[in-house]
Amino acid sequence: MRNNSNHLVLDVGNTHIKYGYFENDRLDKSGVCTLWTEAQWHTFHQQNPFESVLVGAVGNATKPLLAKIPKSCSIHIVDNTTNYPFTSVYDNMQDLGVDRKAALAGALKTHPNTTVLIIDAGSCITYDYMNSNAMHLGGAISPGRAMRYHAMHLFTNQLPHLTPTEKIPTIGTSTKSSMELGVELSVIAEIKEHITAFAQEYGNFTIILTGGDAKFLNKKIKNPIFAVADLTLIGLYHLLMFNSFHEK
Repeated sequence: MRNNSNHLVLDVGNTHIKYGYFENDRLDKSGVCTLWTEAQWHTFHQQNPFESVLVGAVGNATKPLLAKIPKSCSIHIVDNTTNYPFTSVYDNMQDLGVDRKAALAGALKTHPNTTVLIIDAGSCITYDYMNSNAMHLGGAISPGRAMRYHAMHLFTNQLPHLTPTEKIPTIGTSTKSSMELGVELSVIAEIKEHITAFAQEYGNFTIILTGGDAKFLNKKIKNPIFAVADLTLIGLYHLLMFNSFHEK
C-alpha cells in the first residue's frame, strides 16, 4: 500500500465516529462524521478522494458505516488478523482495546524510540506504558469524567444528572457543587498518582495526553505533557501503512 497517496481512517468510538484524512503521509483534515448520510460520504469522497479506508471498530456502528462508504474504496478493519508495530505483555492481546492499540501505534509515530505514558481521557480514562523498545508493559482503566457523573445519578435515588464542568469549586456548598468537586478532583488526583506511580516503577518517561477531556486536563496537571489531540487517528494511519490487511 502506498503512503504517498490519500487514505482515510475512521475511529469508531462509543459515542462518535471521527475521521482522519491523510494526504501524502500527512493528516490533512479531521472531524466527526457520526451522522453523515451516504450522500454526504459521496460528496466528501469527491472533494477529498481516497483509495482506502481503515476502520478502527470499537462501537456498534461499524456495519451501517461501511454501507455508506463509496464502493470504489478498499476497506480494512482492525481485527484479530492485524499486525502491530509494538509488542505487549498483555495476557491476551485481543483484550486490549482497539483505541488503546491505535494510541500506542500513534505514539510510535509522534515519539519514536521514546518511553511513554499515554493517557487517553475519553469515556474511560486509559493509561498505557510503552518503553523505548516499543514494548507495551500494560496500564490501567478507570471511569472518565462524564461516566462518574452518570454513575452517581444512575445508582442513587436523588443525585442529579450532571455533566463535566470547567470551573471546579474550592468546596461543595450544594449537592451540585459537591458532586463537581468530588468528580473533578478525583480525576485530577488519580492522573497525578498514576504519573507518580509509573515514575517510581519505571523511571523517566514522556507523558502523552489525548482524548476528549485532554484540553481540560492539560490545564490542571502540572507535569510536562505533550497533548496530541489526533493520536488515535495518527495511530490508525500508522497501522494502515504497517499492515497487509485482510480485505472485508
